Amino acid sequence: MRAISALLSLAAIVGVSSLGYAQEPQSVFFSFDIPGATDTEATAMTSWGDIVGRYYKPDGGHHGFLLQGGTFSSIDVPGASLTDVTWIDDRGEIVGSYNNGPVNHGFLLSKGRFSNIDDPVAQDTMAYGIGSDGDIVGVGSDNGTNFRGFLLRHGNFSSIVFPGASITFQAATMIAGGRIVGGYSDANGSHGYLLADGEFQTIDCPKAPGGVFLSAIDSLGRMAGEMTTADGHQHGLVVSNGECIAVDFPGSVSTYANSIDTCGNVAGRYTDTSGHTHGFVVWHLLPGYPEPGTTVGAP
Repeated sequence: MRAISALLSLAAIVGVSSLGYAQEPQSVFFSFDIPGATDTEATAMTSWGDIVGRYYKPDGGHHGFLLQGGTFSSIDVPGASLTDVTWIDDRGEIVGSYNNGPVNHGFLLSKGRFSNIDDPVAQDTMAYGIGSDGDIVGVGSDNGTNFRGFLLRHGNFSSIVFPGASITFQAATMIAGGRIVGGYSDANGSHGYLLADGEFQTIDCPKAPGGVFLSAIDSLGRMAGEMTTADGHQHGLVVSNGECIAVDFPGSVSTYANSIDTCGNVAGRYTDTSGHTHGFVVWHLLPGYPEPGTTVGAP
């Protein structure tokens, strides 16, 4: 964790915005950008401080990245026109998606080798998350429409469909400790969900009538994503012990919390007033977490 701190420019030391939900301790926000990129987005972080995400170049190129030991590395599937990286687990396995023509494919990058992930009942596949046991979740779609979640376990695909939700948008984004999170839409808007022990639970926030979407869950059940308040502003979101906590990078016009690790650190993206997107990390978001690098077991 200390290795990457030298690369991240200190943005502010501020308290997390709680929008009246919960009192939070002071947290340290860091902003970072891939050298030469027009936009940078962090999508996941290990408990050891390795960060993955996506970045865009001035020529419009869309690439994945790994920030490890103070060094940035691009991640590009050979022959792909674009590569999107969405998650890394504590074993260093990375998932995402790529495009090499008319369709999108998911991929797993493990020990330097790429493997395809293609949902057999979908035309397009995007892998979003990988758990510590190797289970992978993501989204399949019919040529860019009718998005639905999937779980890939031991080589077998199964669909994740929230009961009564619109089939036009359902997503499974991360799995941890046997629990899956994601988002869905219905006649009342967009919602986050938690799938645990075969039961779905809708996750909404009382001051977010514009909707909720969940992108991450840690092994202790804390969830991260985004929520939209009545003024149309997008906030990063952490759900902990039933509380909705807004995460706003100082001075940003929108923030998205893409991941949360077992030490309570959050990584994501924010947009500044000029419209550019940057990666961010916030240390010590929640109370009661150990120092970075400490292993925390599932309950």
